Amino acid sequence: MLKQLLVRIYTAMQTTFFYRFRSRGKNLRLGRNLFVYPHKVSVGDNVYIGQNSYLDGDISIGNNVMLASYVSIVGGDHRYDVPGVPIRDTGREHWKPTHIEEDVWIGHGTIIMNGVSIGKGSVVGAGSIVTKDIPANSIAFGSPAKVVRHRLPEPPK
Repeated sequence: MLKQLLVRIYTAMQTTFFYRFRSRGKNLRLGRNLFVYPHKVSVGDNVYIGQNSYLDGDISIGNNVMLASYVSIVGGDHRYDVPGVPIRDTGREHWKPTHIEEDVWIGHGTIIMNGVSIGKGSVVGAGSIVTKDIPANSIAFGSPAKVVRHRLPEPPK
């Protein structure tokens, strides 16, 4: 009981003084050393974000989602199509919304690119690079991440 109280106090301090979420639900648990782009990330209820994760972009995370440690959700890339201007000075492309629906588990070290949606009930394996949408109830992994099977049996037809 004391441990739960300490975790809640620590999380309240993190969300009050360090991380500025656009919105957040109940029972949010955060690891250490996160980067959260201020006022751009929304999280639902019962979300866990592991240590050293990086959340940069227009991101919405549903209820009951687990992000393991070192997960990166990245915003738009730097523009590289402006001749004569160093890439670092060309600015960034427009952020597309990135959605992680409810009951999703993202494995350690996964990178999720700008504008991707991960469907309800999906699992993304550790070390994956997600460049395209993942349908609901899928298990996906790899670089780039590909759906290898579904979590639930297909309903009878």
